[in-house]
Amino acid sequence: MYVPSAKARRVAVEKTVMALMIACSTVAVFTTIGIVLSLIFESIRFFQAVPITDFLFGLEWSPQTAIRDDQVGGSGAFGAVPLLLGTALISTIAMTVAAPVGLLSAVYLAEYALPAVRNIVKPVLEILAGIPTVVYGFFAALVVAPLIRNSGEGIGLDVSSESALAAGLVMGVMIIPIVSSLADDVISAVPQSLRDGSYGLGATKSETVRKVIFPAALPGIVGGLLLATSRAIGETMIVVMAAGLAANLTVNPLQAVTTVTVQIVGLLTGDQEFDSPKTLSAFALGLLLFIITLFFNVIALRTVKKYREQYD
Repeated sequence: MYVPSAKARRVAVEKTVMALMIACSTVAVFTTIGIVLSLIFESIRFFQAVPITDFLFGLEWSPQTAIRDDQVGGSGAFGAVPLLLGTALISTIAMTVAAPVGLLSAVYLAEYALPAVRNIVKPVLEILAGIPTVVYGFFAALVVAPLIRNSGEGIGLDVSSESALAAGLVMGVMIIPIVSSLADDVISAVPQSLRDGSYGLGATKSETVRKVIFPAALPGIVGGLLLATSRAIGETMIVVMAAGLAANLTVNPLQAVTTVTVQIVGLLTGDQEFDSPKTLSAFALGLLLFIITLFFNVIALRTVKKYREQYD
């Protein structure tokens, strides 16, 4: 009776594991291709009814059209500029909060905090990443938005009950762990020899952080910030509960705005006919959002690859 050797069994196991990994990778690739093709095909159907120039450069978003021939409906306006502007406004506010707080907390944890403090603070900070976004939405709608409105009215400002500022602030708090974790990993990866060389030349800890560690880790930090920006662009629940659904063409953070993801959810909620421009516009918005997030991800990867320093 033939008994396979240990080496033969090990080779068989490795081939099985390799086949499994290839199968999983293939499923992931084809799933991505299927998603992209579905967005493209449905978007083409939408652009057959609505000119792409009206979609990309239109200044009004009101996708109220008649679903049936015998139904009275609005003519519809499918300009995506208000949605893009609202998305950019809220994302900018969020990153204004998340970037400095996340980076400074990462520098503290990586360079200044004692091991005992780091072992406590870092897990507590990362708990924020595990909180469901609907909880952040409740907090934004019930606490932050009324606080901003009451504070604005106290100094004579016209503040909407739902505002981009409320959504952006809470979204920024949600993104802080992402920025902090990525920056902490990058800073910790800087070789200790650079720190020792800086201290040997008489530099203080703060000078070493500013002039040696931070420049060396900058490509990874920039990449992490761009990935966090992509996360902010794709957020939905906080915007729904704190910023509203109104597609206002404004850059005033005290007014209600909406984002691309919120409109996609609204257009595809309930019973819908997938042959009307109103419903098909969700796929066009999805394709546009996919292109934007892909653009940020590509920039992040190219930045890290181009400017990453290799150390012995």
